Amino acid sequence: MGVQDVYHETEKSFANGTNDREAHPKRWIAVLVQMNCEKKTATQLGKAGYETYIPTQQEIHQWSDRKKKVNRLIMPMVVFVRATVNEEEWLRNQSYIFRLLALPGSDEDKRKFATSIPDYQIDRLKFMLENAETEVTIISDLHAGDKVYVASGSLKGLEGVVSEADDKHSIVGVLIDGLGYACVKIAKHCLTAK
Repeated sequence: MGVQDVYHETEKSFANGTNDREAHPKRWIAVLVQMNCEKKTATQLGKAGYETYIPTQQEIHQWSDRKKKVNRLIMPMVVFVRATVNEEEWLRNQSYIFRLLALPGSDEDKRKFATSIPDYQIDRLKFMLENAETEVTIISDLHAGDKVYVASGSLKGLEGVVSEADDKHSIVGVLIDGLGYACVKIAKHCLTAK
């Protein structure tokens, strides 16, 4: 019985050593870009084949004679990029990218890896920005408190951490690794303890 007799066409090949999974899967990282160049950077990275995300929240600005919908940047100079570890060097060499954001204490200049941001954190941020009825802000020094689940309202299903509370409202934050918390004010009656 030869090798060809043992191998069946329905079996997967282990030639790449990963059972046909990616050796270096893509993950979200945050890159610091030039001021007011977030959209241009995202467009250039998109043309190079990268998935990008710029966190914005739609607001209505009112002047004496008119109202206008505008997209406010939640994190100025930051663009999220979905890339593999091997693609980080290429990103570092782009003139429109200042640096890849890494956790405090890791020396990015010595080519350590950029901080990986889990998919679920980006998904929660997108959900919060699309559905929040009040302004979303980023707070980097939030102290972890009670974990909560939004049970009703436009943010129903969101999980987060309470940072502040008064008689009627709580400020709920969603952690984004290496950057801090995206926070939004939510009525207390919409929250349940997790």
